[in-house]
Amino acid sequence: MKKILATMLVLTLLFTFCAFAEEVPAINWSDVESAAASIEGSWYVFNDIALQHWMPSIFENKALTEEDGEDMLAKFETADGAAGIYVQYLQGNEGATMDETISTLEANGAMDIERCTLNGLDAVSFSVPDVDAVYVVFITESGNYVQFIFAPASDEGFSQLSQLIIASVMPETED
Repeated sequence: MKKILATMLVLTLLFTFCAFAEEVPAINWSDVESAAASIEGSWYVFNDIALQHWMPSIFENKALTEEDGEDMLAKFETADGAAGIYVQYLQGNEGATMDETISTLEANGAMDIERCTLNGLDAVSFSVPDVDAVYVVFITESGNYVQFIFAPASDEGFSQLSQLIIASVMPETED
């Protein structure tokens, strides 16, 4: 338990640094990997977009339905449905820069906008007023925009676990 709390403190400091740094800070999986080692989980790979991430075993990989829409790549939920992580491919952003994306987010009322480089990927996290979720948008090495949605953001334990998952998103590696 002390190990998890210490790691959560490190993650909080890393993400706080992300918010206040003048330069875009870098966060890497190697910075938090030891915390995830104490939590059962596995890696998920999105071959079509050359991206992978770690997911704790308490989340089930749910089958996608027509209602999820064409943009939904995956959805992970707890057995009781109390928490979920949704992954979307955002189309129509070819050639857009992260600065342009941030300007669009600001113009559309997004709040708590924080930019970072996560495992070499340009990323921005944000919230939307009146939506209990945190959004993280990545530009992959292939130029795709991928969005992770973590809900509910108001659950402190889930929020801390989400930070580990966010820190794990990276380009697909060749094994």
